[in-house]
Amino acid sequence: MKKIVSTLSFVLVFIFVSCDKISRPIVVKDVVIGSKFITKDNKAVSNSKKVLFEDYTGQRCPNCPDGTSIIDSSLVPTYSSNIVVLAVHAGQLASPFGEFINQDFRTTAGTEWNSQSGFNITSWPTGMVNRKKYGSNDILLNKSAWTSVVPLAFNDPFVLKLDVVTKYDTTVRALNVYVKGTFNQTYTNDVKIIALYTEDGITGIQDKNSVTIDYEFEDMMRNTINGTWGTDLKIKPIAAQDTVNVSFLNFPLPLTINNGKGKSVNDKKVSVVVFAYDAVTREVLQAEKVKIR
Repeated sequence: MKKIVSTLSFVLVFIFVSCDKISRPIVVKDVVIGSKFITKDNKAVSNSKKVLFEDYTGQRCPNCPDGTSIIDSSLVPTYSSNIVVLAVHAGQLASPFGEFINQDFRTTAGTEWNSQSGFNITSWPTGMVNRKKYGSNDILLNKSAWTSVVPLAFNDPFVLKLDVVTKYDTTVRALNVYVKGTFNQTYTNDVKIIALYTEDGITGIQDKNSVTIDYEFEDMMRNTINGTWGTDLKIKPIAAQDTVNVSFLNFPLPLTINNGKGKSVNDKKVSVVVFAYDAVTREVLQAEKVKIR
């Protein structure tokens, strides 16, 4: 849920695009570092079909708060832990602007997913449900279609179970993610996996109907752990009951994002999101979310 704190007038004069380079090396070592681990997992909810809902949004998008209201008032209350919400700040309306909107919540992966080489998103807010077309709907959804399309996704087969364990060291801020995938049926294409982390309770400025307001952002994607398009989970042929284990070790959870322009990262409000997808169609097969502490 995004919370409005206060308002101040501000008219957007023009739109421009800025491109900040994001420095976030992926560090993978064979030996897990740290000694004060907090361990969390999704065992209580892993044996059910999940739906990934992506909300492409931006601080300078006047209609985006209305989209978030749909998520908060309808989608999350209806589907609870069976829907994994990912707020992706990307595109023109996510870039900093002027004196007031000076934070940068964009990410390398979000920018590429948003671009022509990704899903070619041109308006905000735009939603995607499992990165797939349902019925007569396009893959990119206007907010008016969100509540009608999401239930269709639960009719998809439960192809893949993902058991996720996180071990996070609070002293050195090293994050370790362990995933076990179990296929419930045969599958004909290669399957890839993406691990990323989100943060709740981020305060910033949001445009709403050409008025800037203090805002609290939830489910914000902060960065990927294993690259923009992830890594291989299982190469075909895939048989029913095939299992595979992957891990992402010693990911350094940064103190700040985008050289400080994206605010500090509060590890108490960070979750890991893991989703597996068809390497050919890009359809998301399963998603899971685990809070790291």
